[in-house]
This record gives sequence, C-alpha cells and structure tokens, in this order.
Amino acid sequence: MPLHRSERAGRRGGTSLGAGLLAVLALVSGCAAATPAAPPIAAPPTRPVAPPTAGTNVADLHLPIEQYMLTPLQSVQFDWVRKAAIGSCMKRYGLDYPAGAKPGPDSPGVRTFTPMNRRYGITEADGAARWGYHLPQAAPAAPAPDQPVTPVAPAALAALPTAAQTVLLGVDPGNGARVTAYQGKPLPEGGCFAELDRVLPGAVGGPQGPGNGPQGVVTDIKSASFTGSRSAPEVVAATAAWADCMKGRGFDIPDPLNAPATVTTMRDPAPGGAEIAQAVADVECKGRTNLTGIWFAAESTLQNAAIAAHAKDLAAVKATLDSEAGSLGRLLDHDWSSPVPATP
Repeated sequence: MPLHRSERAGRRGGTSLGAGLLAVLALVSGCAAATPAAPPIAAPPTRPVAPPTAGTNVADLHLPIEQYMLTPLQSVQFDWVRKAAIGSCMKRYGLDYPAGAKPGPDSPGVRTFTPMNRRYGITEADGAARWGYHLPQAAPAAPAPDQPVTPVAPAALAALPTAAQTVLLGVDPGNGARVTAYQGKPLPEGGCFAELDRVLPGAVGGPQGPGNGPQGVVTDIKSASFTGSRSAPEVVAATAAWADCMKGRGFDIPDPLNAPATVTTMRDPAPGGAEIAQAVADVECKGRTNLTGIWFAAESTLQNAAIAAHAKDLAAVKATLDSEAGSLGRLLDHDWSSPVPATP
C-alpha cells in the first residue's frame, strides 16, 4: 500500500504524517526538551531602523535575523530532501514513500516558510479580495492525458500499516520498544525517519534551518523581538490608528492579529462576503496608517540590538548555516529514487 506524506500545510490543517511522527517520537523519548527562555533584548541602538514607505510589498522586507536562517526555498528543499531520504530508505524494505516533485522557487511551500508572511497580519490587497483571511489555495495541476494520478494526501500515522510504522520509526508502534530488524534486514535506530540525520549528521534543515543554534538563539530572538515590538510606542500608536480606521469602516477590532478570529467563516472551505469585506478593509487601513512598515522597523531595531548582544553565538550559527546550505545542492542532486543510501 503506498505511503504518502504531504507538504506542511502552513499554520493550519489536519494531522499530517509529519505531525504524527513528531508526536509519536515525543512519546517514545518520554518527554520533550524544555524551551529555553528568550534572551533579553538590549536597549535599541541610537539609530533606529527607518520605516519603509506605506504600501511596500512585504516580500521586499527582510528582518535582520534572516541572515542566520535558511532561505524559504532552502527550507522547502530541505523538507523535500528529508522526505526523499525517507522514501529511499523505505525502498530497502520493500515499502513505498513518495516524496513528490522536487520543489522550485514557485512551490507553494516557499511562501509558507517566508518569515514575513502574515507576521503582522494580512497585507496583500489581491489576496484579501479573493481569499479574505483564508490561506491561498493553489489550483491542482491537470494531469497529462493518459497519465495516472498519484495521490499525495496526508496520512495519519495511526492509519498506516503496522509494518510501515515500524520501519518508519524503528520502534514497535504498539509499545514503543526499539526494533532492530525487519524481515531479516537490520533496522537502524530512528528507522527511516532518521535517514537524513545519518546522511548529514548534525543538519537541522526544515523551516528554521539551523535556526535554533546555540541555546536556540535565533528562534528566541525572533520570538522576543516580535513580542517586544508590539509594545513599542510607535507600534502602539500605529495600531490604534489602524483600529480607528477599521472602526470608521464598521469593524470594531482593536488588534490586527486577532482580526481573523472575529469572522465566522474561518472554518469554512472558502471565505464569505463579510470576511472578504473585512479583510479588504484590514489591508487598506494598514496601508493608510503604514502599520506594517512601522512595526517592521520597530522589530528590526530590536533584532539589530539582540544580534549585537549575541554576536558570538550567532557566528557559530552562521558557520553551521553555511555548511548545511553547501550540502543542500549535493543532496538535491542525489538519485533518491534508488534504495542505495546517499554518501554521508
């Protein structure tokens, strides 16, 4: 029976195989690692970042911390390589695990992994007019004539055959006990899910790249700068101006990040007329008040201060990033359709 695993579904979606794997692995290991406290952010530099002009496309805005992260395309590529490595491993045991097509710059997942994507709420007028607050959905490509359609729908881990779960995780799905062989063939620790870790020891890949770094510094800076920027006086003032603009259009919403929760159609497959009207007003009011530009500048200022304060840790992160990104080309070129393992 073919095994399938979809691309990560952004910030929403049903239980995917990847999510199920992480949950099972957490149970097997006994407990999750504690999340480190966010590093304190020093006083902003004497020269704060100037806000970009109103209407600047968020695709052209890059937070300072992004220089210590994989690019969105690299993140999607690493995600694909991990699935391709799992598929190659599964073939050795007579099981199928499609990885899907190799991602390119226009792959849907690239937008999902862009740090500025909806960081301060929706910002694209065309998207708001079509999708409201819903995540855009790409239309499926029509299959070529006489070309069989291969499904790539997500599958819950529990829905997979016991044999597939065993080889995938390297444990007995019934009791979590380590399994060392399958049908007479040795099964390495971590099963096929850990194949990329064996091919590229120490690599992180995925949406964060080696973003966790020493003591999780990159992830913590992103989190602390976002939280701190919300209370910056200029952001508070711009948020109030945005709320006044929205109220003038009939929408009483004090917090732009809470705007999607105020519509009743978010759980529906498609947005309703009221949702679209509110989303369009939301984007227009952000343009009138330059809320996005002001917020971006405030957060960038905080990140610059934090980057200076954690220069040593971030230098180590950058070295890991460069090494991992350098390995990505070799991994993308490997013939993962073969059950032969890639060279570490």
